[in-house]
Amino acid sequence: MSVLKIDGVTKRYRNKIALDGVSLELGEGFVMGLVGPNGAGKTTMLKAILNLVRIDSGRISLFGIRHTENERATRDRIGFVHEESYLYESISLRDLERVTAVAYSGWDRTAFRNYIDRFELPQRRRIKEYSKGMKMRLSVAVALSHRAELIIMDEPSSGLDPLVRRELIDVIGEEMAREHRSFLIATHITSDLDRIADYVVILDRGRVRLSVTRDELADGYALCKGGIEVL
Repeated sequence: MSVLKIDGVTKRYRNKIALDGVSLELGEGFVMGLVGPNGAGKTTMLKAILNLVRIDSGRISLFGIRHTENERATRDRIGFVHEESYLYESISLRDLERVTAVAYSGWDRTAFRNYIDRFELPQRRRIKEYSKGMKMRLSVAVALSHRAELIIMDEPSSGLDPLVRRELIDVIGEEMAREHRSFLIATHITSDLDRIADYVVILDRGRVRLSVTRDELADGYALCKGGIEVL
């Protein structure tokens, strides 16, 4: 089943084209890495999927439904993780859980508690007292604790130390195998995708420059460092 389908999507900001006829499709139980430099259009694409910005043309479908239709029910099936914390930071983790649980019909308190224990997050401290790595762990715990079928991540490992990044990748791999969840991960750190990505899409200046499986990318392309004689 197609979890996400994007057909010929274009988005303009005044005289700048942020997305230029973008098309891609993500099936159930797969991980897609969306790679590109800053300004390539990755964040605009994620905002368009969530209908936070209106597209000028094209079509976006989530779970077979147009993304502008029945938004509340659709978003209930999506988890979101951003590089910057979007959670209420003036309250404790316990209070955050009470606030968040009522927002999702499938909130799983046991799963959330298991993630909190695994990530060793202090429950009595206010969120704003957490380190960046702890806030990222908490965002991941929230995204994975309401039985979301599609997890969207925007630069989830940016600025994190290698141990936290490795932990994040391990959790994604486990969830994909156990729950058949789908992941769309926008990043400029390509090494994060080496172990988990099924598909890699390279976005540059609002256009899809390459869309291949991870194996096709590894077999067909290489990075050469040195003079022209290396080629």
